[in-house]
Amino acid sequence: MTFQPVSSSEALELFREYQLSQNLSPNTIRNRASLLRSVERHTGHLIDADVFTLRRYQGREDISPATKRTIRDALTTFFTFLQDEGLREDNPATRLPAVHVPKGTPRPFTRAQVEAMLSSGAYWRTRVMILLGYYQGFRVSQIARVHGSDIDLFTMTIATVGKGGKEGRLPLHPVIAEISKLMPRNGYWFPARGGRTGHIHGSSVTERITDAKRRAGITDPRLTPHSLRHAFGSELVEENVDIRVVQELMMHESLSTTQIYTRVSERRKTEAINTRSSMPIPLHSGRNLARAA
Repeated sequence: MTFQPVSSSEALELFREYQLSQNLSPNTIRNRASLLRSVERHTGHLIDADVFTLRRYQGREDISPATKRTIRDALTTFFTFLQDEGLREDNPATRLPAVHVPKGTPRPFTRAQVEAMLSSGAYWRTRVMILLGYYQGFRVSQIARVHGSDIDLFTMTIATVGKGGKEGRLPLHPVIAEISKLMPRNGYWFPARGGRTGHIHGSSVTERITDAKRRAGITDPRLTPHSLRHAFGSELVEENVDIRVVQELMMHESLSTTQIYTRVSERRKTEAINTRSSMPIPLHSGRNLARAA
C-alpha cells in the first residue's frame, strides 16, 4: 500500500467520517476528537507521533486509570485507521501497554444531598437535570438530549440513547412524568443556545449540576453529576431490586458493570453489627472476691 501523508486536521476529518459510517454516537466521535487534539497540544504532533510520545501522554500521573484506558482505546483506534487507510506506514499504538483499572465502587449522592442541591437556588432546568439523573439514572449525555417526543404518558415510558448509541425505552418515574407536563412537548428540554440548533452538550449539564452541588455546600470531590446515576443504582439494590432488572434500567451491556452496586452498603454493615446482642460487662475484675472466698 502506498503511504499517503496528510495533515492532522485532514486525518481527523477522515477519521470522523469513518466513525460516522460505523454509526457511532456523536458523543463518542466528539470525545475522541477532543482527546486526539489534546494529544497534539501536549506533544506538539499527532500524525507522526512515536510510541514513546504516546506512552508519556497515556502515562501521565494526573489522570485516573479509567481515563488512561480511554486514551489507549482512542489512540489504538485512530492509528489503526491511519495504517489501514495507508495514511501512515506503521501503528505505534500497538505497543501501548494495556491499562489495569481497579474495579470501581459507587460514589452516590445521598438523598439529603440531592434535596440540598434542589434547594440550593438552582434554576428550574438545572433542577430537572438533577431529577433525571436521580430518578431515571441518566448519564449527562442522556439528560442533554431529552426531547418532548421521548415521553409517552400513556405507556409511562421514556426513550433514550445510552452509551455507545444503544437505544432503549425505559419505565418513566412518576416524578419525571409530572415534570414532563411543564416541559416542551415538541422540542428539546434543554435546547442549545447562541444560535445553535439541537440540544446542549453533556458538558453543559455537568457544569450546571456541579454549580448546584457547590451552592449546596457539598465539597466531596468524589461526587460528580455521574453520582446521581450511582445513587439511582445503589438505591435500587438497597431496595432489593433484582440485579438483572437494575442492569436493564441502567442499560448496562454487561452484568459485571452493574455488580459494583451489589457491594454491601455502610448502612447494612451498621445494621448487621447492631444485631449482635449485648451482654453485661462487669465493672471490676472480681479477683478480690475470689481471694476472699
